[in-house]
Amino acid sequence: MAQLLIEENFQHLDGQDVESLIEAIAELGLSAEPTQPRGGTRSGDWALVLHWLRDDTGLVTEEAVAAGLVRAVTQVLGQVHLAGPGGTSVRGRTLPVRIDIRGRAGELIKSVAVPGAAPGPTAAPRWRDRRAAAGHGAARLAPPVPATEV
Repeated sequence: MAQLLIEENFQHLDGQDVESLIEAIAELGLSAEPTQPRGGTRSGDWALVLHWLRDDTGLVTEEAVAAGLVRAVTQVLGQVHLAGPGGTSVRGRTLPVRIDIRGRAGELIKSVAVPGAAPGPTAAPRWRDRRAAAGHGAARLAPPVPATEV
């Protein structure tokens, strides 16, 4: 049985990335499997989310394990690999700004920064930008006047 679940993030990871992460985590002596996305990142930055499936959190909170996870993620996502239906193009990756390790109930057990990762913009969610651009929800100084009253 797996000790960790790797939350899939289809904007930043593909199947080959997840398989490579599973292998790199296995080299640390931990077993991992993929899982579906369970939530979004509120700050706009990409965080790799791992779910710890054991009751005892001592092992996963050790600094050596955290450092090993950062090293594994940096090595796997720092490499380019062939992508596309014919394997014809090379795709680069972005590193997550941090690795969040969550417990079985979803609580944050440990968060580890990933050195060298560039934080993303902390903009408002896209739906809010589209609404503002369309004039929905924008502040109005006076109520709209029907054309027949002008």
